[in-house]
Amino acid sequence: MWLLAMAGALAEAAADTVSSECGQAFSENARLITTFEAVPAGTDGGVTRLGTAAGAGAAMVVGALGALIGLRADWLWIPGVAGVVGMLVDSCIGAVFERSGRINNDGVNFIGTAVAAGLAFGLGALVG
Repeated sequence: MWLLAMAGALAEAAADTVSSECGQAFSENARLITTFEAVPAGTDGGVTRLGTAAGAGAAMVVGALGALIGLRADWLWIPGVAGVVGMLVDSCIGAVFERSGRINNDGVNFIGTAVAAGLAFGLGALVG
């Protein structure tokens, strides 16, 4: 279960990084995840289709690589799903709290990875 939580946290970190970098590199505009307002790519809480898809792909790759650390084959989807959810939570927290200056990027990243780790652990316990 702890390996599953670790894989979920790593999947979120990969998803967040890849989505941010691809979104900024290949898109000029983004949409604020909370209001869908058009914002420049790179804005805290801004998401793009390409960035989101690339981040989801990165999370799924990390989930699949879980086989290398001994995760059960029927659990390999869990880190990927947890990583995508954590990436979206990261964007929401960034839009609401980081843009207003109430939390910095380190705090946003901590929350996103903690959510992904907790979700992966919880899903593992649920599907047993």
